[in-house]
Amino acid sequence: MRTSLSKVASFCLLFIIIAINAYLIQGSENALQKKWLITAEIISCCALLLFVIGTLRKNYHSLQYQRLFDEHPVPMWIYEKKTLRFLSVNQAAVEKYGFSKSEFAQLTLADIREPEEVPQLMENIKERGDNISYRGIWQHRKKDGTTFFVELYAHAAVYYGKKARFIMAKDVDEQVKAAREAHQQGIRYQLLAQAINDAVYDRNLLTNEVSWNHGMANLFRHAPPAEDGIFEWWKSNLHPDDREQIISSLDKCLATGSHHWSAEYRFQCADGSYKYVVDRSYIIYEKNIPVRMIGIMQDMDKHVKQAMKLEEQNKTLREIAWINSHEIRRPVVSILSITGMFDKSNKDIHLNSRLMDWLYQSTQQLDDIIHKIEDKAKDIQ
Repeated sequence: MRTSLSKVASFCLLFIIIAINAYLIQGSENALQKKWLITAEIISCCALLLFVIGTLRKNYHSLQYQRLFDEHPVPMWIYEKKTLRFLSVNQAAVEKYGFSKSEFAQLTLADIREPEEVPQLMENIKERGDNISYRGIWQHRKKDGTTFFVELYAHAAVYYGKKARFIMAKDVDEQVKAAREAHQQGIRYQLLAQAINDAVYDRNLLTNEVSWNHGMANLFRHAPPAEDGIFEWWKSNLHPDDREQIISSLDKCLATGSHHWSAEYRFQCADGSYKYVVDRSYIIYEKNIPVRMIGIMQDMDKHVKQAMKLEEQNKTLREIAWINSHEIRRPVVSILSITGMFDKSNKDIHLNSRLMDWLYQSTQQLDDIIHKIEDKAKDIQ
């Protein structure tokens, strides 16, 4: 519109100059005077032409900047610094926030914020003063009431004589929420690592650096090993009979791209004794390359040894059952048979004497078996 007004004004001025010069030329009888008037007319026309060209060029550049502002894909606006009212918004802001340009013209910065954030906004504006530039992350509100996070880039500006600020608002909602979720997960991991007595570890598979929680010292009484050699230290504390199988299992897991690894093995304590542990971990890959391994070592020593003790007791009970069903029957059968062969009239003294010897031997065998069972029972206790 400003271009059209400039054109009309320029043509009107040109017409006036031409009319005045024509009038002066017609009214002059002096040839020299007419010559100078014609020259002045030409100069005036050229000056006017240069003025028009300059105005058009200025307006052309202004239109280019206006078009760049309006069509930029990132929401942008200009607001008055004193009143915080929107002076101009681009199409991306209209589409993002849901307000029309005429609706934006009736709003202030506070109208696109949550009410509880307005005091913080005013304080931030006050502290910022006349700073030339600013960058920060804020939560904005759309026309439908939904909120999202934006990263603001602000610069001082003058807009039609008013002190203003030029704003670019980049949508960073997904990044902020992802960062917050990662932060919360990190807090939960730290709390979990502190709450449990198990040894929690985080191993960088590219550098073999490993970080442990307090569980390593609590369970195995080891002082914190050097960080640069902690993985090799872990391998050296595996029981010699378990080491090869455990390392092979872990290497196979990483080679096949599995995300889960678990194993049971014996781990050496600071006093040289070994504890049975179960080790479970989750492996993270980037472009099919294992980069991180997060796991937990749980002390299973009491449970494993108790299970081994129960197995040993069951074995003993099975042996007692076998003794009862096999060994103890033999002397019992012999005793029963011998007692049936006695000469109750006691006429055959030699037979009864021999049977008494056999009975004594069978009874002795039975007594030995009973003592054997008693010894087995003591092992169970």
